[in-house]
Amino acid sequence: MKKYFMLLIVSVFVGVCTVNAQLVKQKVKIDKQSERDWYNCSFDKDGVYGACVNEAYEFLKGKKVKARPIVALIGTGIDLEHEALKANLWKNAKDKPDGKDNDKNGYVDDVNGWNFIGGKDGQVMSFVTREGEREFLRLKDKYGDIIKDGSTYYSFASGKPEVVEAPRDMKEFDYYRFIVLKESRLANTYGSQWMSRLGSQYIDLFDKEIRAKFPDKKDLTVEDILINCQLPNPKQDSSLRNYYLYSLNMASNFFEDKSWEFWYKRYMDESRFVKLAQKYKKEYEKFGDDGRKIIVGDNYLDVDDRVYGNNVLLTSDAMVGTMMAGVITGSRGVEGRNNPIADQAEIMTLVVQAGEGEPYLKDMALAIRYAVDHEASIIVLPQQNTFYPEGQKQWISEAIRYAEKKGALVIVPVLERSWNLSEITFYPNRWMDGEKEITNLITIAVSDKNGMPSPNSNFGTKELDIFAPGLQILSTSTGDTYQMGSGMALASATVAGVAALIKTYYPKLTGSQIRDILLKTVTSRRGVEVEKSSTNNGEKIVDLYLFEQLCLSGGIVNALEAVKAADKLNRK
Repeated sequence: MKKYFMLLIVSVFVGVCTVNAQLVKQKVKIDKQSERDWYNCSFDKDGVYGACVNEAYEFLKGKKVKARPIVALIGTGIDLEHEALKANLWKNAKDKPDGKDNDKNGYVDDVNGWNFIGGKDGQVMSFVTREGEREFLRLKDKYGDIIKDGSTYYSFASGKPEVVEAPRDMKEFDYYRFIVLKESRLANTYGSQWMSRLGSQYIDLFDKEIRAKFPDKKDLTVEDILINCQLPNPKQDSSLRNYYLYSLNMASNFFEDKSWEFWYKRYMDESRFVKLAQKYKKEYEKFGDDGRKIIVGDNYLDVDDRVYGNNVLLTSDAMVGTMMAGVITGSRGVEGRNNPIADQAEIMTLVVQAGEGEPYLKDMALAIRYAVDHEASIIVLPQQNTFYPEGQKQWISEAIRYAEKKGALVIVPVLERSWNLSEITFYPNRWMDGEKEITNLITIAVSDKNGMPSPNSNFGTKELDIFAPGLQILSTSTGDTYQMGSGMALASATVAGVAALIKTYYPKLTGSQIRDILLKTVTSRRGVEVEKSSTNNGEKIVDLYLFEQLCLSGGIVNALEAVKAADKLNRK
């Protein structure tokens, strides 16, 4: 908690910006397959570390196609009319586009999938908030105006500090202080108002103390305060007194004027508090309300409130889903196009994500269950996250367990943040419910043509399973176009395509078995030294790793070896 308070105090002076990895359009000249859809190629034949898909098809030649596996893309929308995808869209055989709920599942006209962030009038949310913001706003009225200073609790509900009793639910209050405040940009700005108010009280206290100690000294300095206002035994003091002294010291380093008069006026200036209030208002307008209450109208905290959304799948952010679909499925060998991995697969689209923010966990849990109930054998989730509120985390783990029981593989990419996953817990993961390890969940990171990991991908010897091609890949894009793209979504699509290829010929294999096959049949990169960025105490550093120190499998997904192993296992 002390670390959080220091971050909150210093945040008034220091700005932090994070950027999510996104698909990037690029115009490039494409002459050969190893430059176009290189994820199909292999190092032995083409000199690039693709997924060996072309060789997998050579092995499968003459074998009977036994299924059209359904791949559920849980994320953004899709261009349903794209020339390369129309023949490979999943169609709900029990429903039709007539404005009726023919299959009685609560979703009207869910012919090709469902949009969980849509409304009855056809609207779709343009962005979704982050989980941290949602939890802050849920608890703000209870704890947003309360600050604990030592053993004293202050409320700033009136705009000025008033001593109040300790909160009744200390567990929830500590959850708010220790977890929610770190996860929410809004909470940081909102809390800065009250931290600044409390700080002005301490500044005024320091002023009284120094003037009482040196009544005749006129030219007081910041150094006088720092030296004389420290308590004799600061470690025995649990108040924020010394943290405000520290923040004063930090702040004074940004200015040449060290006179106490200058700094006293600066801290006591009422305009500071007005500006912080204005800043919170602007940030709330930007991050605080995604319109869900008006557009969707459900209770996002009630997983049993499940009948909501619409069937609008062509969203403003459909490019991501369209590119993923084009890597996974469609017709192979068509001139001018990329070659998808699993030409028999069908794409089910379940929208839970807009261009910005973090998907609601309720939407993801219901989307997973929808996919399983409609016989999807491969399910692709948008991304991992560090923050899953406990009750909602259970919704996700139960949904993945449900998929595990029904034999579906669940794929999730790790973020491009350069974090060591053994040091920071991300969800979903295989141990998230505290029970035995989840066996059907596979985590993916991005690799390039040279067989090297994305410099910024998260990594972990046990937590990350496998790397897959995801940089500089040509695929379908909205409006019957084809674009080059890069990102974790395309790496997930590559693995989903390979898994779908296995299910096409060996449909009896379960998601857990396919995960095991994929990890045991990689193109091994063990022993290869990798120059990789990592984040340590908030700072990015570049270090050397062996490939096997980055992921569990120690390699890159290999379709050829995977189908060979599947064929062998299928014969037992």
